[in-house]
Formats: sequence, C-alpha cells, structure tokens
Amino acid sequence: MPLSSQDGQVARQTLIVAGIAFALASALFLFWQAAQAFFIIFAGLVLAATFCGLSRSLQRLGLPPMLALGSVYLLLVLLLGGGFAWGGITLVEQFNALVRLVSDQLNEVLSTLKDWGVTSGGAGQSQTDQLQQLLPNAAGLFSSASQTAFGILGAFSDAFFILFIAVFVSWQPELYRRGIVSLVPKARRARVNETLWKAARELMLWLAGQAISMSVIFVVSWIGLALIGMPSAFLLALQAGLLAFVPTLGPFVAGVVIVLAGFSDSTVMALWGLGVYLVIQGVESNIAQPVAQRWTSALPPALTLSAQLIFGLLFGLMGVAMAVPVVAVAMIFVQELYVQDSLGGPYREPEPTKG
Repeated sequence: MPLSSQDGQVARQTLIVAGIAFALASALFLFWQAAQAFFIIFAGLVLAATFCGLSRSLQRLGLPPMLALGSVYLLLVLLLGGGFAWGGITLVEQFNALVRLVSDQLNEVLSTLKDWGVTSGGAGQSQTDQLQQLLPNAAGLFSSASQTAFGILGAFSDAFFILFIAVFVSWQPELYRRGIVSLVPKARRARVNETLWKAARELMLWLAGQAISMSVIFVVSWIGLALIGMPSAFLLALQAGLLAFVPTLGPFVAGVVIVLAGFSDSTVMALWGLGVYLVIQGVESNIAQPVAQRWTSALPPALTLSAQLIFGLLFGLMGVAMAVPVVAVAMIFVQELYVQDSLGGPYREPEPTKG
C-alpha cells in the first residue's frame, strides 16, 4: 500500500530527527575521544584572540594592521626569549625544590599527628583515616603539582601547535570566519557571522579581564610574601598569578600552596602566609574583579564552578583550565542563536501590577 503524503512527511521528519540525533551522538563521541586535541585547538583560538586584541590596541595608536600584528608576534618572541635567558631553567629547578620542600613539610605534619597518638589503634586509626581523606595527600597532591608544572613547561609539542594555530588564525581571521559562515544556509549566514564577532569580542574582553586580575594578584602576592619574608616569594606569587586564570578553583589551590610553603619555615610563617592570602582574595574581589568586569560580563559563580568540576572530571587539568572560556563562548551562541532567535528572547519577570 503506497504511503500517503502525510505519512511520507512524518517518515521524512522522523528520518531527519534520527539523523540529527546520530550526528550529535557521533560529535560527542568524537569530542570524547579527541578531547585533548580539541582543547589544544581551542587554546590556540584563545591565544589568537589575545593577539588580535593586542593588535587592535596598537592600531588605535596609529600602526597599520599588519605592522601591529607583527609587533605583537615580536613582543611574544622577546618575552619568551627573555624569560628563558633570565632564568627559565633556574625557575623550574627552584619550583621542583619548592615542591619537594612543601611535600616533606606536609609529611612532617602527618608524622606529628602520629606522634600525638592520633594513629593509635581502634577508633584513633579510624579518625586518622578520615583526617587523611580530608587533608591533601602529600604524594598525590605534589606529584600532580609537579606533573602539572613540568607538563606546562615541558609540553613543547602542545605549545608548538597552540602557538602556530594562534599565529595562522590571527594572521587571517577573516579566512576562517568565512569558512565557518559558509557551512550554514544563506538565510542564516549574516546572523551567524554577527554571533561569531560577538563571541570573539567576548573572548577578548574576558581575556583582558583575566590578564588584569592575574597581574594584580601576582604583584600583590609578591609584595606581601616578600614583606613577611616567605621563602620562594617570587615563585609563590607567580603560581598565584598564573592560577588566577582558573577562576574559583585556582585561587584556592594557590592559597593552599602558600600556606604549606609557610610551614617549611614555621607555623607563624604559615599563619602570616594565610593572612597574605586573605589580603590577596580581598584585593581580587574588591579591586581586580570589579575593574575587569567593567569591560566584560561575569559568568555566574555556580555555573563557573559546575563547569570546572564537570570538565575536570571528564578531561582532567586541560578541561579545568579551558572550562570557563569554553562556557563563555558557548553562552554567546546559546543566547544569540537559540534564546534570542528561536525562543524570542530571555525571560523577564513581569512588573508587579499597581493595585
């Protein structure tokens, strides 16, 4: 029996829905299998946005576009070369020594608890097991920290790909933008092109805000830790500034490292370190973040933390580092192409009626 036109339309719609579901499932599976590569590509796009933002700043000073972008590349080369010449290898060695020192100190704390009888049989042993679950594990924490540091400093292959993706994209951003826009139907191309511009702008503004926050935290940390005589003050301030790139979780990890480093000197130094950390958080919350948020919209804290936890669980360290910029860009596409275009705009609370 031949199918009616209505039945044929239902069959076609069913086939389309099944095809879309299969395509989404395939895309998610591909992303799961190649997550590291996708995050490297996205990191390259983030760096490209940084290059483009710095280039536009130089263009406002009167430099031609190509000369401005070339100046940004030259500045990057000088910074990298100067960093290695100034003491890049020495910093790595000092960081490794700091990791060993703090790890040994944490082991001494656990040994002191054992000497106090916390580990003495029965209920005491159970309490110790619970305490060790709550406290950072010395071997796990600092072996992960060491792997993280040397992964960042020593992953030359990943850095190579990120750098060259950033250079190629920033040199001809219109080429890649046109390629993406060409993949959508003609009726939607103008809107998708506009959304891509908004996403790139949001990413550049977010990066500018993070750079301000990271710089403020580094300077304040270095001054504060140097004033109290904290060992390895520069390294601790440097890691605090770098970890500020990861909102919410990064400052907490930086604070733990500062306090544990203080224990290597004395308990009083650890308390001073805790005080400096609280001052750093106050400066970040009341000065750095408000200044940064003047140019960019802040993500809701619950969304930020949830994204970091999920990405960290699924994809590890790279997922935690890239969670916030990924979500920031994704929110632009969701707000513009789905909430605004498909749903008619965001929900607004109705104004109370005057009675």
